[in-house]
Amino acid sequence: MGMIATLSLAGCLYPPQAQPPPDEQQQVVIPLPYDLAWDAVNGVITENSFHVQAQDMTNGIIEAAGPRFTLHDADCGRIKSVAGSYTAEPEPDSSSVYNFLVRPRGPEATIVEVRATFNSSVKVPLHPATDVDCVSHGIQESNLLREVLVQAKQTHRPVFAKPSAETQQAASASAPTPAPERRATSIDKPGAPPNLSPSTHGFSLMDHSGLPNLPAPPPQ
Repeated sequence: MGMIATLSLAGCLYPPQAQPPPDEQQQVVIPLPYDLAWDAVNGVITENSFHVQAQDMTNGIIEAAGPRFTLHDADCGRIKSVAGSYTAEPEPDSSSVYNFLVRPRGPEATIVEVRATFNSSVKVPLHPATDVDCVSHGIQESNLLREVLVQAKQTHRPVFAKPSAETQQAASASAPTPAPERRATSIDKPGAPPNLSPSTHGFSLMDHSGLPNLPAPPPQ
């Protein structure tokens, strides 16, 4: 008799009844080539402080963990007990994981898809806690796709400005002035050894005007 009473007080967990969101609620086309769309998606992930668990740019896949979720985001089922029927609430240790799929659609457009997975332990009276895969309402996916559209409008390739005329003139003025080219003289001889003083037929070009007059050589 006591066993029957205990079983009647025990609760039951009924699985979620919500339907997964339709595809159009989980994907969007943005007017960006693939590489810029990839940057836009990563920008949204950063703004939401998601933790990237895995990413593969070649296949266009990013897996990011988000914060705990609420009943507003997903359906975790219902609990029935002697106290009545009520909605199963996500526990504080609940988790959310967002899978982003980025696929090129021609050279100038990209499809971005977001799939959310919500998981939480659910406590049923007189039963151990049970892990439940909750069914998304599609709200967070839609919010993230709107953020991707906004980010796409702000994502551009870097533009390198052409230097103005004033900048070019300033650069020319700051350049060092080259030394004047030395002109060759009549005393320069091709092939002369370096670092030798120029001379004419072996005589020095020094000024001899200050020397005393020497006697003339005797006649031959």
